[in-house]
Amino acid sequence: MVSFIAGLLDATVQAATVLLLAGMGELISERAGVLNLGVEGMMLVGALGGFITTVLTGSHWLGFGVGILLGMVLALVHAFLCITLKSNQVISGVMLTLLGTGITTFFGSGWVEESIEGFPQMTLPLVGQYLVGIPVIGEAFFRSTATDYLALGLLVVVWYFLHHSNLGLEMIAVGEDPEMADTMGVSVFRLRYLAVLIGGGFAGAAGAHLSLAFSQLWVPGMTAGRGWIAVALVIFAQWRPRRMLVGAYLFGLLDALQIRSQSISLTLGPDAPLASVVNPVVEFLMTPQIMGTYPYLATIIVLAYAVIRTKSDQLAVPSALLQSYSRETD
Repeated sequence: MVSFIAGLLDATVQAATVLLLAGMGELISERAGVLNLGVEGMMLVGALGGFITTVLTGSHWLGFGVGILLGMVLALVHAFLCITLKSNQVISGVMLTLLGTGITTFFGSGWVEESIEGFPQMTLPLVGQYLVGIPVIGEAFFRSTATDYLALGLLVVVWYFLHHSNLGLEMIAVGEDPEMADTMGVSVFRLRYLAVLIGGGFAGAAGAHLSLAFSQLWVPGMTAGRGWIAVALVIFAQWRPRRMLVGAYLFGLLDALQIRSQSISLTLGPDAPLASVVNPVVEFLMTPQIMGTYPYLATIIVLAYAVIRTKSDQLAVPSALLQSYSRETD
């Protein structure tokens, strides 16, 4: 059981990194007033681009950078449609998810059987060698990939950027009241473009981590809905970076649990009371197809609970979210 828990925690950390990176990008985009439902598609192009680059060059860091760049390219399309052309943000985002899925399915079909050496496990610099020996949690939290540590560092950077830098505060102002921000000399269009591009870069990084560190392979549709969970994570975190970490590890645990729990048996012995009734139910609930739905069902439950228990004025929803802005001219 100890080894099972240790393995579960290790898988949780890597699964949480995917959600944390994608969630931070979505948070920045929504803070500027632009909803990005194309996260799933951007993650997929980042995952495929990073994987192909790593196969061809042997450099996982170069692959990671290409994944970020491709996420930003797809985000640029979203920004052009929603900010310049003032298209519906929801339709544009869903379209980009479908586009990313189609592109990666077509171009990625020949790379399924390829294998790579992705990001290796490493101890946390300076203190990791002393902490990695802690029972159960040591290996999971103090021996991870570089991208796991990078995601945690970026969370602090995003928090500081949004709440303690002039550019971040201007970005929040654009998402709250673009007309007032424009009146004060803030470029609404420039900052919204910047926010969407940053968000796309984070989504591409999440996809690259998925193929280069989490699984170290490419499979069409490998994001498996994680982009949508990242969008829900922003709502769960109430648009606050500090709560993002808790939500990412919670959803990451659910994701890891549906994979790891298949290796253990929870059925009762044949002589146990009600075994003939309980065991068929447990076996049904433990089938891979049913367990695959658990992260998404849990996401709905946790999200609904968080919203219901929180007063609407405490949700911190950007006031101008989903609203296109047209500068008034004389």
